[in-house]
Amino acid sequence: MIGAVAAALGAAALFAVASALQHQEAQAVDPGPSASLLVRLAKRPLWLLGMVCDGGAVALQGVALSLGSVPLVQTLLVAGLPLAALLSAALAKRSLFRHEVMGLALCCPGIALLAPALSSTPSHQEPARADAIVAGLIVAAVAVPLLALRARPRFGGAAAGAASGAVIGAGSVLLAVTANRFGDWSALFSSWGPYAAIVVGGAGLLLAQVAFQTGELGAPLAALSIVEPVVAVVLAVTVLHEDLPTSGVKVVLAVAGTLLSVAGVLALCRSEERDPVGVQV
Repeated sequence: MIGAVAAALGAAALFAVASALQHQEAQAVDPGPSASLLVRLAKRPLWLLGMVCDGGAVALQGVALSLGSVPLVQTLLVAGLPLAALLSAALAKRSLFRHEVMGLALCCPGIALLAPALSSTPSHQEPARADAIVAGLIVAAVAVPLLALRARPRFGGAAAGAASGAVIGAGSVLLAVTANRFGDWSALFSSWGPYAAIVVGGAGLLLAQVAFQTGELGAPLAALSIVEPVVAVVLAVTVLHEDLPTSGVKVVLAVAGTLLSVAGVLALCRSEERDPVGVQV
C-alpha cells in the first residue's frame, strides 16, 4: 500500500507540471481545428517537456495501479491539482485569484478525505470484452455532449475538462488492466488492453489540450481531476469488479470529501473577470 501511495503521489506531481506547461502552451496557440491541435503544439519545446512529464507520470501511475486499487490511485492523483494551479500562476507571472485560493482550499481537504475512504484491495480481474465495449460507449455518450458545451463563457472550461476527465478515467482503467500483466510480456502484448489504453489515452490528451484553450487552468483542470477518478472508480467497480469499503465511517468520509471537492470545482469555475484582484500565496 505504501508503494502504491508513493508512486501515485509522484505521478500526481509530474501530471501537475505537465498540466501547467501544456496549459501555457495551449493558450499561446490559435484555436483552429482540434484535429491539428497536437501537431501545432508539438512544435513548441515547453509543450514537449510537458509530454515528457506526462510520460513519466503515466509510468508511475502504472506502477501504482499494479500495487494498489484503482479508487485509491486515481483519487491520490488529484493531489496534483494545487501544485498545477500554483505552477500555472507562476508561469503566467501572476498571483492566484481569490476564487482559485478558495477552490484549492476546498479541494485539498476533500481529496484528503476521499483517499482513505476509497482504499481497497485491487481485484486484478480481466474485464469481459463486451462489458468494456458497453462502458466505452457510455463514456463517449457522456463526453461528447460535455465537449459541445466548451464555448459557454462561464462553464465551458469545466465542461471541456469534464469531457477530458471522463475519457482519461476510462484510459486509467485500461492502464490498470495493462499493469496487471507487467512481467508477463507475451500475454501483455498479445492482449487488447495496452493498445486500447494508447488510443483512449491519446484521445484524452487531445481533449485536455482543447480544455486548456478555454481560459484559466483552474476550472478545466479541477473538473478533469474530479471527473477522472469518479469515472475510473465506477468502471473499476462495474467492469473490474473491485470492491469499495462499506463501513459507516468510510462512507461518511467519502460523502464529505465529495461535497468539498465539488464545492472546490464550482469555486474554480468562477470567471476571472469577476474576481480581478490577485492574492499572493
